[in-house]
Amino acid sequence: MKIFKIFWAALFAVTVLTGCDNPEYPDPEGERGALSFDGFELTAVDRTVITQDVIDVTDYVVNVRNSNTGEIAATWTYGEMPAEVELLSGTYIVEAYNAELQPVAWDAPYYYASSQVRVYGKEVTAMSAMQCSLANVKVDVGYSVAFREVMGNDVTVHVELAKGIALDFTPDETRHAYFAPGATTLVAVLTGTVAGVDTMMQQLLTGIEAGQYYQVTFSLDEEQ
Repeated sequence: MKIFKIFWAALFAVTVLTGCDNPEYPDPEGERGALSFDGFELTAVDRTVITQDVIDVTDYVVNVRNSNTGEIAATWTYGEMPAEVELLSGTYIVEAYNAELQPVAWDAPYYYASSQVRVYGKEVTAMSAMQCSLANVKVDVGYSVAFREVMGNDVTVHVELAKGIALDFTPDETRHAYFAPGATTLVAVLTGTVAGVDTMMQQLLTGIEAGQYYQVTFSLDEEQ
């Protein structure tokens, strides 16, 4: 952890996609096999917090996608998943997530995991366990004690990750902002009264990646 004018901590979440050198895509005229979810375990973890409660994944969506077309061959919630599903012989992507990914929203972490699996004709393939982790960008804004003592109630911090994809933080905001990944530069612009003076301050973070947690902290120049 490093502390500059901007204090940030980044904790990485890993989404694993297991591939094969020569994938065989489902053949409409091919044989059928089965993908077994008997004993399959889905979990989720939030690596952006030090301690956490067990995350309930009962309502997480589980899709089985055709690797070639991307079409969904089967879908359920984890709590309603069958023990086995019949599929054409071929390669599939099994993915799980908690909710639809939003461009930006308050307190809306997006947990995701995926795994590639090969289904063989007239055979049963067992699905391995999967663990979802944060796959969007978590951001919050804070202020040093000295800065908060001189900032006015009119202070607003406009945080933008991509053009038009932004949220405004007020001084008492305690929620986290979650941005869809893609853009690599985060801009935070503070406007309002600081020590009785109309002020504009800008913070710029680069190298933004999915699964990371960034905290932007504003402080006075003499604190640096």
